[in-house]
Amino acid sequence: MIGDLSSEHWHLFELDRMMSGMRSFRVRLAALAVGVVALAPVSVVHADALPAELKDVPLPFLWPRAGVYSVAAVSDDEAWVAGRQGQVGDSVGNPVVRRWVGSQWKEYPLNGWSGNGGISEVVAYGGEVWVWGVQGGEEVYLARFDGAAFQPIALPAKATYAYDTRLWAGPAGVWLQIDVRGPSDDRFLRALYRRVGNVWQADPVASSLPEGMADFQARSATEAWAGGCRYDAAVQRQESVALRWNGTAWTTLPPLPTEQCVTSVAPTADGTVWALTWNSLYRWNGQTWTAAAPASAFDGYGKKVRLDGDGNPLVVLSRAFLYGPAPLLRYADGAWQTFTTPIEAWAHDVSVAPSGRIWVTGNTRINSPLVLTSP
Repeated sequence: MIGDLSSEHWHLFELDRMMSGMRSFRVRLAALAVGVVALAPVSVVHADALPAELKDVPLPFLWPRAGVYSVAAVSDDEAWVAGRQGQVGDSVGNPVVRRWVGSQWKEYPLNGWSGNGGISEVVAYGGEVWVWGVQGGEEVYLARFDGAAFQPIALPAKATYAYDTRLWAGPAGVWLQIDVRGPSDDRFLRALYRRVGNVWQADPVASSLPEGMADFQARSATEAWAGGCRYDAAVQRQESVALRWNGTAWTTLPPLPTEQCVTSVAPTADGTVWALTWNSLYRWNGQTWTAAAPASAFDGYGKKVRLDGDGNPLVVLSRAFLYGPAPLLRYADGAWQTFTTPIEAWAHDVSVAPSGRIWVTGNTRINSPLVLTSP
């Protein structure tokens, strides 16, 4: 494959390798110079605020033009990442799935994979690890890890368009959202399925949401939360929506005080639910929605919210490259914190291990992939 690289691509390959090798040196240099690099928080942070630091996890060798976009934390010393590598010329690259165990990365076969493409998402819970991606430009690849390799899993009947697929795993099981063919061949419908045994069981809730569920998070086998948006015909406008699943049926919460769609949800142990939209974070206390304190760093699109070990929301922003770095944010004690990183970072995804350790995937300014974790 190296022999096919143009001089320009070879230069980028060498630059990526150089940056990967220099990363640990830059961390040591920064530590000697200033101890800990501290970025100014968005607003005044209380003196007892949790440290907002992430450290670098060295990546294995990847072909040039690589990216790691999804992360699934298992424990303090185990996490999965997924993405692609080798995006050279017209090639869309090849899939990447790696498992960090202790102090090393491991790779496993993706049985049934063919052609070019990347892995879009990896999810893990209770010993289950699943991935999905797009191969050959149009075909969904869905697979489950059996301990030695990823084995392909058949999709629900009528599954068609690949790129709007979503996958979730948690105490309420494995859920898949995918486009299926509608009554006419030129129309796609968003459909939601739950894995029951070895089959997919359809759930009708997605049909009430034009764009399907944006996110799904479960606290137990009988408590899960989802978010998205829907059209309110009575007032003829779009409204945000959050829903609760009790193991058999869905209940819709009152709309958020915004017309923006809910992009992600994070339920807590005390009954609080955090809901993220493109420009704000909202808290449900069991009766009403309240917006979190505004943050100037929130000038991008709210992409994902998850909870740290103390129940504080962690927020990933989906922000355009030109707007500058987009590190991980945390909302704690009524104030926003910006996580410091050893190198300027754009966060793509976040996952929190049961112990509370934070894992983040992202990229540097020159688009080199990053994996970061809390100390």
